[in-house]
Amino acid sequence: MLLATTSAAGDDAAQQQQLPTDAYFEEYGSLYDHIGMLQDHERMGAYHDAIKLNAKRHFEGKVVLDVGTGTGVLSIWAAQAGAKKVYAIEATNVATHAERLVAAHGFSDVITVLKGRMEQIELPEKVDVLLSEWMGYFLLREAMVNSVIDARDQYLKPGGVMYPSSARLLISSMEEAGFVEARLADAQDAMAGWEELSVSLKSRYGLEMEALKGAYEAENMDYAINQAWQGAVAPHATFGEPQVLLDVDMGTVTKADLFGWRRRLRIPEASASSAVRLLCGWFDVRFCASGSEQGGDREARAGAGDPSCVELTTSPTAAYTHWAHTTFVLEPPLRTPELTVGLTHSLRSHHDLNVTIGYEDAGAPVSASYAITAEFRTSDRSLQEEQGREENPAYDEAPPYAYDD
Repeated sequence: MLLATTSAAGDDAAQQQQLPTDAYFEEYGSLYDHIGMLQDHERMGAYHDAIKLNAKRHFEGKVVLDVGTGTGVLSIWAAQAGAKKVYAIEATNVATHAERLVAAHGFSDVITVLKGRMEQIELPEKVDVLLSEWMGYFLLREAMVNSVIDARDQYLKPGGVMYPSSARLLISSMEEAGFVEARLADAQDAMAGWEELSVSLKSRYGLEMEALKGAYEAENMDYAINQAWQGAVAPHATFGEPQVLLDVDMGTVTKADLFGWRRRLRIPEASASSAVRLLCGWFDVRFCASGSEQGGDREARAGAGDPSCVELTTSPTAAYTHWAHTTFVLEPPLRTPELTVGLTHSLRSHHDLNVTIGYEDAGAPVSASYAITAEFRTSDRSLQEEQGREENPAYDEAPPYAYDD
C-alpha cells in the first residue's frame, strides 16, 4: 500500500472546496462498517455482473481508477476482468485490509492501493475507467459523488467510461398502515419518560421542569415527523406512480446539477378525497457499455433490453438493499397533486442532506424541511408491527438490515 503524495497546488485546490471530513471517514473505518455492504447481494451482484459482462470492451488491457475502494472488492473484479492497472483509492485504515485482500487474490502487481483522500492524490497517468460505489441514502447522502466528479474531470481520458454510467432519484406516494401512528407513538413515549423524570427531579431536588416541557415535546415531534425515516419499508406498504427528481449521466453531470436544486412535481394520487400522508424516495443506477446515456437513448436501450446494461435499483418494490428507502411524513397531508421538492447539503454536516417539500393546504402554503443523516431505523415500529401482521402474514419477512449505510 502506498500513502498518497500531494502537492502544494493540490492542497490549495482542496482548501477551495469542502473535503470529506474525518467524521465521515469514521463511518467506514473498520471492517465491521463494510459488512452490511458485502452482505448486500443486490449491490454486489450488480457491480460484479456489470464488470464481467463488459470485461472485454472496458477492462481488458485498460487502466482503472476505483474511488473509495473499501475492502478492494471492485478493484479485484476489475483485475480479474483483465485490467492492466488498477489504482484503488481508500482514505480510511481499511486500505490495509484492501491491500491484504488484493495480495490474497494474486493481484499485487496489478492493483496499487493508495491511502488518502481522492482530492489530494496525484496519479501518474490518466485512466480508461472510473469505478466507484459512491451512492448513499437518497442517492446523495455522504456527498461522495463530489469526489468522483473531481476524479473524473482530472483523470478520466476522453471517451473513458463511468461505472455506474447513470443515476436516477425517484419519489412516490406511499401508504403503510400504522407508520404515522408509530412515529407519533415515539414522541409520546419520549414525553412519558419526561414526565417520569420531572416527578423524580421534583421529589429529589425540588426542581420544577414544566418550563422546559414544551421545548422537549417540540424536539420530539420534530424528530418524529421532520427527520426523514431511513429504513426498509414494510412488505404491506403500497406505492403510487414514481416521479423522477434526477436523471443524470455520470459522464457529464456536475456538482451544481446534484445539489441546490428545486423541482416541481405532481403526485397524481393526492386529492381532496384521498390525502397523501407519506412519500417514499429511492434511487437506481445503471452500468451501460455504450457509456453516454443522454436523453431518450437511455430509455430506448432499456426498452430493447440492451444486454450491455446492468441496473441496480433500491426501489421499494424490488429486492431489498442495504440502502433501504427514505420516507417523509407530510403534516398536514397532501390534498392537491402539486408540490415542490428541493435538496441541499445540510448546514450541520456537508455529508448529510436537507430536503424541503412545499405544497398548499386549504390555500395556505406549507413548507417542511427534512434531515437525511446516517441514522438507519428498523426497530421502532411497535404499532404498525401488530397491525401489519394481522393484515399481511408475510410481514415478518421484512429484511434484517439494522446497520448504517
